[in-house]
Amino acid sequence: MGDLDFLSLVQDTSSLDPVMYEYFNQRFNHRTIVFNRDVTEDIVETIWLPLRNFELDDSAAPVTLIINSMGGSVTDGLFLAHYLANYSKPLNVIITGCAASMAAVILAGCGKNPNITRFCYPSSYALIHDGYVALAASEAKTAQDMMAFNNKVDEDIRKFIIDHTNITAEQYDEHARHQWFIDAREMLELGLCDKIIGDDD
Repeated sequence: MGDLDFLSLVQDTSSLDPVMYEYFNQRFNHRTIVFNRDVTEDIVETIWLPLRNFELDDSAAPVTLIINSMGGSVTDGLFLAHYLANYSKPLNVIITGCAASMAAVILAGCGKNPNITRFCYPSSYALIHDGYVALAASEAKTAQDMMAFNNKVDEDIRKFIIDHTNITAEQYDEHARHQWFIDAREMLELGLCDKIIGDDD
């Protein structure tokens, strides 16, 4: 059974939640993926798998990824960020509300990919900060190991953001020690989006 066959099956199910119906309708008929939740391991099924299917199909029509997320899992977020950095089909990314924490890293990953255009609204914002991995150990030795790993991951994220945006090392080091809230205009200047929806061309 193909994707569209599955959609037909879903449409024929009278008990289907209207929100879920619209979700599948947008995905299969309009090549649109909605990511309005925390970054967790389920991005493999909800984000990566449909993006991968669209990347491998025969259509040249662009895909749309709508993001409104407060962030979440570091490993899952970095996986998606690296994948998007190399996405090979036309992709429009729209930030409706916020791209915070790991969602901002995902957004940064799109920055140098010529196949991706990122849009936000005047009210959209991003959030970047240090300390993406929380300590989860109580024993001193284990805590030291975790701290060393956390520091490495933080440095990897720092380098990734600097490499994929207009953010300089100096700007990152100055602001990311705190909660660095970035409004739509600053997102445009710092290379976290390409166009503010509603702005004159």
